[in-house]
Order: sequence, then structure tokens, then C-alpha cells
Amino acid sequence: MAEKKKKKMKPDRVKTKMQDPGERIHNFDEVVLGYTREAAIEEAKRCIACKKAHCDEACPLHCCPADYIAFIEEGDFDKALEQILEYNPFPSTCGRVCVHYCEEKCPVGKKGTALAIAWLKRAAADYGQASIAPGKPTGKKVAVIGAGPAGFTVAWECAKAGHRVAIFEALSSPGGMLWAGIPSYRLPRAALDKDMQRILDLGVELRLNSPIRSEQEVSDLLDQYDAVFIGIGAHEPRWMGIEGEELEGVVHVVDFLRDVNQGKDVKVGKETAVIGGGSSAMDAVRTARRFGADAFIVYRRAREQMPADEAEIEQAEEEGIVLNLLTNPTRILGENGKMTGLECLRMELGEPDESGRRRPVPIEGSEFVIEADMMIQAISQRPDITWLDENSRFKTTRWQTFEVDPETNETSVPGVFAAGDAVSGPATIVEAIADALKAAKGILKYLEQS
Repeated sequence: MAEKKKKKMKPDRVKTKMQDPGERIHNFDEVVLGYTREAAIEEAKRCIACKKAHCDEACPLHCCPADYIAFIEEGDFDKALEQILEYNPFPSTCGRVCVHYCEEKCPVGKKGTALAIAWLKRAAADYGQASIAPGKPTGKKVAVIGAGPAGFTVAWECAKAGHRVAIFEALSSPGGMLWAGIPSYRLPRAALDKDMQRILDLGVELRLNSPIRSEQEVSDLLDQYDAVFIGIGAHEPRWMGIEGEELEGVVHVVDFLRDVNQGKDVKVGKETAVIGGGSSAMDAVRTARRFGADAFIVYRRAREQMPADEAEIEQAEEEGIVLNLLTNPTRILGENGKMTGLECLRMELGEPDESGRRRPVPIEGSEFVIEADMMIQAISQRPDITWLDENSRFKTTRWQTFEVDPETNETSVPGVFAAGDAVSGPATIVEAIADALKAAKGILKYLEQS
């Protein structure tokens, strides 16, 4: 048999069209416009289908990217989407906002640009059609608290198994942080709605404006349903705890982006400082820019240590965003109750900390002031578990997350499961989906045995 010839690798990925920076800072239309069918096929041809499948190993979902990429190379977007849906109910969303750990490990990137795996997933979702049917009815019922990626993933798996599912969501729109925390220029609502509707089409019931406000209400749900899942995300702001946070003009990224996405009348400062270097910080600073602010980043570490995706950082810089790096705010200045500036310290990198990144160390005597009339803190957030009883039956951690069985994600309350940010703290969408899939397996096993 003749030996199959190796592909000659093309070093650079096929580019996708993007909105011009000078135009996009005046609108919330999608920035990255995606591949045409032809461009997606061309990019898929760059996949070398390596035997070790580094992309699959790197993905928390282990979703076999090479398989759906091979279908795209053949021009079969339907089969590609069908394969993706075996692992991931959010292809349109993940194709746009996933942090794509897979691409970081792609061998093609060693001699060129890594394969555009996320954009190819998006192409499969954009052009493919795949139908998923609910399972044969079992008579069992599952209540899901929270309509974020974790909650919808559990609903998806349970409905496919034939269980009746009802999702209880506190907000007026579904999606959790995907809806409340990501601007539409990165994740158009039509793309998110497409993924969620596919899940609802399995017969899942969605109850909006239906917050669960007490532990007793969880117990009541457990009386009415055979299992309960908690996927409340991490929507409670975490503050830096520095002087001046009570001043007018100081807001948290969770509140800021939620207000924007709810269509509220949002005001920004003339000079708006955004504290942080992650995706939320990039979303906040670019959003403030679109509202007309001279918005900039203040981050205590170096650029290469920023958690945000490099593409987000580059797009922010294209939009005129300035990065004030190795800069740590120590006090918020104000007059007559309103913010006027930030007192900061210059930092330098010292020895690595527990995360492996070099620790930022203050430079003595380097205090200086940045003028700003608004500050958006985008350091972190945590789950809101204030609704739990003082002597709660739920075991929680010092990070305000739920303790769960590592194999099944069952909480300390039998029949109640949890996953996503409610367990891990703030993480990525793909990690939330992976954790929810594990919880769903735990729920399905629990229902089989009950």
C-alpha cells in the first residue's frame, strides 16, 4: 500500500474579516465577522491531524477537534456540527468567546500560527444544521437553578435522557454571565440565543424572573422534583478594599456590564480607569470606549501576565486603549463625594508566586496620580450565597463556593448538585460546561438509583 503523503503545512491561518477599529468604537456590532464557507474549508486544510491530538488533551471537554475539522475540510458542516454537539451544547458561543486552550497546544503554531479551532467551531455552528431529539420520557423531573452555561448544559443532558427539566432564572433574560457579562460586539445575542433555543427545543421549561431566595426554597424544589441543580454563577462583586471605593464614579464590572447589556442608561466618565487584566477588564474598557470615554487599563502586572486573550488585548489597543502596566492603585481620590483620580504605585516583577507568575513588587517612593473621574473594578467576583441559612446544610468553602463530591458534583445535601462558577469560582465557559457535564452524569446516575 502506498504511504500517505504528509500535508505541506501552511504557516499562517486564513484571516477572517473584522470591523475597522475606527468604525467599531462607535457601535456594538460584532467585531470578528467569521469565516465564509470557503475560508473555513481552506483553514481546515491546515490541520495536520497529529496522532497525539494535543488539542483534544488541552480542551476541558475533550471534544475531538480534529474530527469536526475533518468534516469541515470535506465541506460537510452538518456532520461537523453534529459531532460538536456530542460534547458541547454551545458551539455558536464557544466559537466566539472560548479561551481556546486547544489552540495553545496546536503543533501547527510551532512553525506558524495555530489552527483557528475556535473560528472553525463557529463556522460549523454558522453553516451546519443538526437536530437533537429528547429522550424517551422517564417521568423524572429535574429543577435547575440558574440559566447560565452550567445550568443549560445540565438541562441539555437531562432532557436528552428523557427527564423533564425546568430552569429557574433570577434575571429577565437567560444566559447568565454569557448574557450579563459579555458585550454583544464579542457575543451577539442572536448567536447565544441560537445555542439556548436548541436546548429549549428539547422541551426544557424556562422560568425567567424566578429567583431562588432561600435555602427553604431549594428544599421546596427538592420536594417537587427528583433532583435539583445549582448553577448560580459568580455574580457578586469582589472589591479591592482600598480607600475611596464609596465615591461617586466607582463601580464594579459585574454591575457595569449587566447594566449595559440590560439596555439601561449607562453613564461613563470622561476619563475612565479599568482595573484588571482579564477578559472582563477588556470588555469593560472597550465598552466604556464605545460610550465615548477616554478609557484605559490599570494593571499591576506585565502585559505577558495578563489573563485576557491576546486577541482581545490587541483589539483593545487597535481601538485606542492605553495599558498602564506594572501599576497598582492604592487609593481613590475625590472631592465633594466624586472621584477625581487614582493614587498608584509603580511595580516591578519579583520572584514567582503560587500561580507561577512573577510577583509584582512595589517600588518604594514611586507614588503618582492618574487623573480619572470613573473607575471600573474588574479584579474578580464570587458566587452570592447570602441566601443560605446560618446553620446551612450545604457545606461551602472560604471562597463562598459549594463543596461537592469530586466524582458526581453532589453537594452535602442529597439530591442537590452544583457546578460551574458556583463550585470553582470565576472560570471560563468551557470549564463551566465541562464541570456541568460531570454534574449531569452524577444526576443521571442518582435518578437511575432513586
